[in-house]
Amino acid sequence: MPPILDNPAIWALTQGKIVLWLRVMVRVTGLLVTKPGLSQERIPLPVRASLTLMIAVLMTPVIPAALVMPTGMWQMLGLLVAELATGMILGLFVSWIIEAVSFAGHMMDAQMGFSFVQFLDPSSAQTTSISGSILMQLTLLFIFISGLHHQMILALVESYRIVPIGSGIPGNPQMIIVIIGQMLTKGFQLAFPVVLALFFIDVLEGISGRFMPQLQLMQLAFPIKIAAGLSILGVVLREFSAWILPMLEAAPREALRLLR
Repeated sequence: MPPILDNPAIWALTQGKIVLWLRVMVRVTGLLVTKPGLSQERIPLPVRASLTLMIAVLMTPVIPAALVMPTGMWQMLGLLVAELATGMILGLFVSWIIEAVSFAGHMMDAQMGFSFVQFLDPSSAQTTSISGSILMQLTLLFIFISGLHHQMILALVESYRIVPIGSGIPGNPQMIIVIIGQMLTKGFQLAFPVVLALFFIDVLEGISGRFMPQLQLMQLAFPIKIAAGLSILGVVLREFSAWILPMLEAAPREALRLLR
């Protein structure tokens, strides 16, 4: 055996780097599992696994060493769980933006009469509505246009300054509840023009039915509400980029706030 390989210090250094790379890979895995776009089933599993390994290899040289070294299997397992939770919290913020958009689509479809027309989305393996699917696909497009997938990787590197390896599971439950409430408010804000316009149509139909009982309101209501809802949805889509891009640009900063 060469003398350099017979040196215990070399083996200790190599073991430390392998353990560090393993922890980095677990945090990267947590981010990619929850971040929309890169966690979808349409991306083959070998591609996602290769991307995780490549990012971990590139990040490991710039990540500081762990605060504590595991002394046993259970301590190592606990540290890996904490790293996975940290990465998942980062990706969840972007996922909440997608859910806010989906929530807005469901509200629109419920008012337009499309709530019973739902289908299985193969990318998320969940049922989705027509308007929700359109808005979600546009959001994923803006995620890649805005470069958010790159910014989230930079935020992942920055997370090691906020939450060093071995510092435990981060996160503020109160902050998480506040942000979820803000996302629901944003979703309602997106759906508000359609919901408000269709509410006034319902009021007018009720008044018309009161004074003209011979009207076939059930036959008139569906086409009128669908036509009005789709027209207003078209106007909303014109302003969708101005609504979604500030949220996507602030996503890395807000995601790091969750870790403090």
